[in-house]
Amino acid sequence: MHGLGGLTWGEWASLIAIITFIAGLISLLFKYAVFAPFQGDIKELNHNFKQLNNNLSDLKTDIKRLDERADEHDRRLDRHHERLKSLGGYKK
Repeated sequence: MHGLGGLTWGEWASLIAIITFIAGLISLLFKYAVFAPFQGDIKELNHNFKQLNNNLSDLKTDIKRLDERADEHDRRLDRHHERLKSLGGYKK
């Protein structure tokens, strides 16, 4: 019989099948034993990122609203300042 490396083609096929089966088992072991515990952590991390993004959006909205209020107060102070100057009772 002909073969390669002292083994027949049937023996090579059996050897390749065994190696493929063992590699598949190792792959499943890594998938369920090693990477599965991290899945919960990754989901929690994604949830936290979403919450942080929502909080950042809320903060941006609050800052914009506070800036508008500060601008309105500045305008009111400027009007008061002009009124006091026109009355002559205000000196720097």
